Amino acid sequence: MIHYQYDGTFPGFLSAVFEVWDRKQLPARIISTGRNPGLFDETIKVQTAHDRFERVWNGIERVGGKSLCRRFYHVFLSHEEGVEDLMLNLLQKLFDQKYDITRNLSVAEVLRFTQVERKVLHEVHRLHMFVRFEKAADDTWFAPASPRYDVLPMTLPHFKSRFSDQQWLIYDTTRDYGFFYNKNTIEEVSVNQPVFDKETGNLPMEAKSEDEQQWQDLWRSYFKHIAIKERINPRLQRQFMPKRFWKYLTEKK
Repeated sequence: MIHYQYDGTFPGFLSAVFEVWDRKQLPARIISTGRNPGLFDETIKVQTAHDRFERVWNGIERVGGKSLCRRFYHVFLSHEEGVEDLMLNLLQKLFDQKYDITRNLSVAEVLRFTQVERKVLHEVHRLHMFVRFEKAADDTWFAPASPRYDVLPMTLPHFKSRFSDQQWLIYDTTRDYGFFYNKNTIEEVSVNQPVFDKETGNLPMEAKSEDEQQWQDLWRSYFKHIAIKERINPRLQRQFMPKRFWKYLTEKK
């Protein structure tokens, strides 16, 4: 078995797909940097190439349109074990048969592909609901997150639209990167020595805006007083608001 090793990015993955087709070496596996192939397996390290990425992307688009391109991107962001092999297998069928096979849920690989995408999109929806911003001393609105999948890039259009007149930073504490919006452009950032607590996402008092703590206390008070004691259902609450998000929710701190 030949392993094609890429840098972990989506352009890198599609560059590896191009390399597999170019060398005509199937079956093959595509693995990201950091994953070890078998002891006796051949490994080819693939350099990310924008032109190769575009050729594969355009090939997918010709068969299934831009919506299918986006679907492969969504599934890629899950980073689940073996997801590269799943997508490589589907792309092989897609290019050989020249039609969008991802609509046929009777195929086992298509069913898994669809299930993974649904989980990714569900996680994006949860971030839209459960991200909480707090105002820092420099007037930047800061929000920590630790999504199950690497979906932070998919949330950016939502937050840019909702908070276009504010400067904000959303940071994935699990993957140690985030996105900073300066009211004009969005830039990917990584913080080497964060002032916030990576476990809880809390800013220290000296890094908060002067009235931020007061607003947080008011929100917690409101959340507490609108609750109807007789109708409290912790099990149902955890179903709609998973407990893994609670550490970042102002109302649950």
